[in-house]
Amino acid sequence: MLRAHLEDAATSAAKAWSHGAVEPRHVAYAITRHFHDRPDFAEFAEQAKAGLSPRGVATATPQTTPATDEVLQAIDSPEEAMAKLVWILGGIEAQKARSDQDGPTSVAEATEAEGETQPAQDADTDVAAENAPEIETVAEVLADLDTMIGLESVKEQVRRVIAVVQANQVREDAGLPTVNPGLHLVFTGPPGTGKTTVARIMARLYAAIGALPGSGFTEVDRSDLVAGYVGQTAIKTAEVIRRTRPGVLFVDEAYSLTPGHASDFGSEAIATLVKAMEDHRDDLAVIVAGYGAEMRDFVASNPGLRSRLKSFIDFPDYDPGELGEIFAGFVGNAGLELAEGAAERVYELFERGRGRTDFGNARFARSLFEQAYARVALRAAEDGVVELSELTEITPEDLEWVEPDVEAPRKRIGFEPPTPP
Repeated sequence: MLRAHLEDAATSAAKAWSHGAVEPRHVAYAITRHFHDRPDFAEFAEQAKAGLSPRGVATATPQTTPATDEVLQAIDSPEEAMAKLVWILGGIEAQKARSDQDGPTSVAEATEAEGETQPAQDADTDVAAENAPEIETVAEVLADLDTMIGLESVKEQVRRVIAVVQANQVREDAGLPTVNPGLHLVFTGPPGTGKTTVARIMARLYAAIGALPGSGFTEVDRSDLVAGYVGQTAIKTAEVIRRTRPGVLFVDEAYSLTPGHASDFGSEAIATLVKAMEDHRDDLAVIVAGYGAEMRDFVASNPGLRSRLKSFIDFPDYDPGELGEIFAGFVGNAGLELAEGAAERVYELFERGRGRTDFGNARFARSLFEQAYARVALRAAEDGVVELSELTEITPEDLEWVEPDVEAPRKRIGFEPPTPP
């Protein structure tokens, strides 16, 4: 199992750095990530990461070289992993020393210095010299989570998920069975409650704790996964998954994939997702999101989903005070101020709209701000001359527009009589 985990992680690393082949240096990086919580391995993390530079430009899925296969076959325990890690990094250092004396040569020659040969890295992968992004710490990512307004229950559940993942990594390294529901999650709640933002943070957290070898993030909905003809949906969905790995695939309004009739290809997308959740569990996490009742029906509709999606995180509506803070953030970021009485007017609008099924939460707050600013601009332009001093304050009058999400017009059926002149 250890060998399989390392091979998957090494492949993901090669893909993340756009390298044309999976080389021993990628195995070294995978080893340090897999055993990141052990100090004896952690001390080699920066050296292993540095060995991945420069970033390449390859786009095809990288394949393991014979030398890599030989390295992986020799790893069955943490002790053997440490021995290979030291050996690989020693070869890289020897190659660097030789390069300083004789000029640049291929990275592949690093292992030849230790008596091992492998094909040279694809020439295209030597073109780009940009460094790989720094790995964030869990504390840094959680600090960003804590800056989000409200969502206290969500923050607590996120910390619980991360704690379980970390605990199970320790158990797995010790050869004990894991007791977690995996990395895949279900986010439930109305629109505008921060689900997409938190999903992005989860991708960064999974990478920070070493659960995923990268923090890639792809947001999709039904239209990005489902095609119009038999067989095309599986191809379309598989391509989205390929682009996402390593990282998190976020499927918004996932319940729309539930088949409504026999010729609905949503079931094909679901089947492809379920298979990927199993086949790529070391470098892919799937987070599905939508309204609570619909999402529970969606998960219950497929045995594969039921067995893999066990962690639900509920996102409640923001209260008027929290929405007021969000609105004030938009105002402050734009260099504006609220005139006397404007904050109270904002609170009234949020209080009126909260609880309606069509209320957009933070989306409504943004829309309200944008419309208010449009009124500020319109008022400033009324005399034909726009002065900067007229563009610095939002008044209660600027907030008089009724946002459709708050008071949606009554739907009519049939023809309306003409309006009298």
